[in-house]
Order: sequence, then C-alpha cells, then structure tokens
Amino acid sequence: MATNHVFFEPPKSLLSILEEDKDLSVPALTKLGCTLGPQSRSVEVLESLLRAGMTVARFDFSWGSMEYHQETLDNLRIAMRNTKRLCCTMLDTMGPEIIVLNRPEAPISLNAGQTLTLTCDKSVAASASVLPISYPSLAGTGLAPGSQVFVGQYLFTGSETSSVYLTVQEVRGDEAICTCNNTCVLEGLALTVHMAHMRNEAPILADSDVAAIRQWGAANKIDYVCLSFTRNAADIAVVRGVLDSCGLEQTRVMAKIENLEGLVHAGDIIEAADSVLLSRGNLGICLDAEKMFLAQKKLLRACNLAGKPVMVTRVVDTMTDAPRPTRAEATDVANLVLDGADGILLGSETFRGKYAVSTVKTVCAICKQAELCFDNQSYYRSLMEYFGCYTLHPNLGKREALASSAVRAAAKINAALIIVFTVTGQTARLVAKYKPACPILTVVCPDIKSDGLKWTLLGEVQARQCMLYRGVLPIMADPDFSLPGGAILDYAIAYAKQVGMVRSGDKVVVSQCPRTGYSDVMEEAGVVKLITVDDHVIPGSAMTFNHPLFVIGSMETLNKQAD
Repeated sequence: MATNHVFFEPPKSLLSILEEDKDLSVPALTKLGCTLGPQSRSVEVLESLLRAGMTVARFDFSWGSMEYHQETLDNLRIAMRNTKRLCCTMLDTMGPEIIVLNRPEAPISLNAGQTLTLTCDKSVAASASVLPISYPSLAGTGLAPGSQVFVGQYLFTGSETSSVYLTVQEVRGDEAICTCNNTCVLEGLALTVHMAHMRNEAPILADSDVAAIRQWGAANKIDYVCLSFTRNAADIAVVRGVLDSCGLEQTRVMAKIENLEGLVHAGDIIEAADSVLLSRGNLGICLDAEKMFLAQKKLLRACNLAGKPVMVTRVVDTMTDAPRPTRAEATDVANLVLDGADGILLGSETFRGKYAVSTVKTVCAICKQAELCFDNQSYYRSLMEYFGCYTLHPNLGKREALASSAVRAAAKINAALIIVFTVTGQTARLVAKYKPACPILTVVCPDIKSDGLKWTLLGEVQARQCMLYRGVLPIMADPDFSLPGGAILDYAIAYAKQVGMVRSGDKVVVSQCPRTGYSDVMEEAGVVKLITVDDHVIPGSAMTFNHPLFVIGSMETLNKQAD
C-alpha cells in the first residue's frame, strides 16, 4: 500500500493569505517544547514562555548539576502558578554521548586543512592538535579512514563558527588522525563529538543519568524521560527498569532517534516507547543530506500510524542569534505540521538564544497557519485505510474505535470542541492520534490503585503528560468524586465557555463513560454523544485559577486544593 500521503488543503486564494487573522487568541494545536538553560530559567522569562505557548519543559542533563536544574524547575512551578498554565516536565539523559575532556579555559582555534588527533587517553589536555574524548576505546566502533566526525558545542546549530567537520585519515589503536575540513573556534558550555556510522556500545544510561533519575527525577515526579541515542527496544526496557526501581512507574519514556542504530530499529523503538523525538541534528550527521527528508517522513508516518506522539528538533536555528527565521526554516516548520509532527522541540533557540520568547511566538504562529491548511479528513481516511475499514476492526481496540468515532463525528458536525473523559490519558492520546481540527478538552478523572503493598493516586501526572498530545488541554475532575458524572460534564462545558473555547450554539462532541466512577474499564466502555452549547450557567459553578491544573468541582474541594 502506498504511504506517500500529502495532507495539505490550500487556502481559497492567494489573496486570502494577505487577510489579517481573525482570532489570534486560539492556541496552536501543535505542542511546543523548550530546552531550559541560562537564557530561559528566570521566573519572568518562564512566565513569558508559558504565555507564548510552551507546553513541555526539557531539562537536559548532558550538562549542569541537579541543583542548577532544581532551581530552574522551582522557578517553572512559580511561573505556572502565576500564569495559571500547565507544563509537562521532561528529563533528557546524557546517555552514551561523547564529549571533549580536559578543555582549557580559552577557546581552541582550528584551521582548515590542519591535522587533529582524537584520543581516548583521558590524561591528555585538549589543544589545537589533540582532543581527548570520553569514549573508552575506538576498537569496534567501525571508525576507519574516510569516516566523518563532527565536533561542536552543546546544542549546535550547524551555522555557527564553533563547530568543525573532520575526515578520518588513519586509526592507530585508540587514536584517530583527522583532517579539519573547515576553520573554527571550539567554544561553548560543552563540546560534543559525533561519529557517523559509529557502533556505540556504551551503556544507554550513564552513571550520572541513573543518579539524576533516582534523585532529581523521583523527588520531582517527572512526567517523561527522554532517552538519548536510543538504539533498540532493549534500551527502553533498561530505563523503565530504573524508573520502576525508584517509584516512577507513572513516568513515560520518549525515545530519541538520532543515530543509524535507532533508525534501523525504529519500528521496535516506536512500539516500545510512549513517544518519540526525531533528533534531526545528530541524525543529520549520520545521513546524507539528500536522504534526511526521507527518514523524516517515514518516521513521522510510522509514529502517526502507531498513535505515538512525535516531536521534532532543529527547526529555527538562526533564531538563536536573529529575531526572525529564514524563509527555509519557516517553511520547514509548516511542513513538519503537514507531515504529521505532534510537536516541536526547541534547543539552542531557548537554551542560549537571544530571542527565546520571540522564537516560541514565531513557531506557534507558523504552526497555527499550517494547521489551517492541514487536511484533517484526508488524514483520518488514511488511517482508516491503513487499518482496513471504517468500522470496528480487529486492529482497532474498543477504546480506539471510540476515539476514532468521536473525531469522525466532530468533522461531520463541524464541532468546535471535543471533550474527553480519561483516567490514564490513553483515550486522549487516541483521540489526538486522529488529529481533529478542533481542540480536545480532556477531563482527567483521578483514580486510586493498589498493587497490594501501596496505594497510588492517578491524575495530576497523567494530566501533565497529556500536554504532549496534539490539541489536548487537560483539566482535573473533582478529586473527592462527589459530583455525579453529568455534573462533571456541565462543569467542563462551563469552563470551556469561560476560557473562550466555545460559545453558545457551538456543537461539541463528548467521549464519556456511561456510568459514574472512573477506571480503565470505564474508558473501554465509553460512549460518544453530541451536544449543543447553550446559555445555561451552572449555579455555584467553580473553577479555580490558583492551580495550573484548573481543577473543576465543588468550591469546598477547590479551596482545599488551592491551599
């Protein structure tokens, strides 16, 4: 079956492009992640990033101490409460990344054509003639004469003059003699080394990663671990084992595909992971330039078919130092949305960039325009064709059949909103899989589970994790379960009206459990119904804006939650 689908619905006319957008307050459906760092860790900047559209905060443990990241996270929590906006937290591992060791305080200047040696001898000082690296041995890596090596600053953009491309001339034991292909000055917080076609057999989690997860991650109940240099499904099993061992069973895993091993095993990785990050910077070093777009389209489509949220990196690199993206970058962002990306993850643009907030605003604006041209119905049909039919099919579980029916109904009646009730967040993920044209207001219903040894409350973590799903806005139901099921829906509609998501007369599709009480079984036994928003105002309705989760329910419960 052909898989080269194009989901683009052109505007009515070229002149319509010149018309002013009618509603700039509607947020983009595409999610936006930011790498937090020196330029984006103050409360003031974080508040601006949240208001601009940031939904995922990435804490990259390739650099920085736990204390440094804790201060940033504490500031983020203050910013979330001040802005009443929720944000998902992600711990990005260092993994088997190779870095330059023993650097001098001064930058290292290199000239095109000169010889530079890479060595595994960690006692050598870095200089313009030799760079010691953190990898234990070059034996078995596949490095050979003609191999390409890249050395650049952490979160390199490729356009700066602080990166060098090397060609290996000779390998002598644990030394690689290389020729510099360009002139540069090596500088930055850290220098990373990327060897094309390398077989990296180092542990998928560095010792520092394990410590960060067990200490910083467990203490902060992180929502996602982003697993750098994921090579196969076994790597994902390793990190899940570490998460389970420190009480982070609810934390989900985002697999980062950024090398040839990951590309080869992409199918197994997508199946094993909860979500995927296409890291185009590192992957672009491993692939020929003319083949990068093929890998991108294939990976995005595979994630879409599997219903796994997929984010993409390296979009507007020039905005690290410039207030506007290039034309190619702006078009690239739009094409990612049309290709099926659920989110964009910014790196150097927000980590050390001069225009972090402007970058988020610009990328979100481009995503919104692309979403207006996204052919949602053709996309929906393509998924149905892949599964074989438009009715319940063995390849579709009951929950997914319910989700796809909700999206189809929303398209038929031109619904302004889909409301989803969920416990685990899986129903929201499946609705988002079909990429409806309207937002998905997700009511997360808290649930208590026991494994025989301890009780676990599900709800708040699941709500934050939903921030990764395209078009999903999570809110929490009353945690004391005192409200009947119908009243919860009334409160949800009242909230949607209050924040401007719907108006009187709008059509809404609801995916709801037919009975009161909440569990995974209830999500399997749901129903889809259509309602019209009226002018009715719920007496005594209560929404708290003192908590970023926007808990809906009784005023007494909300006051306790705010306290």
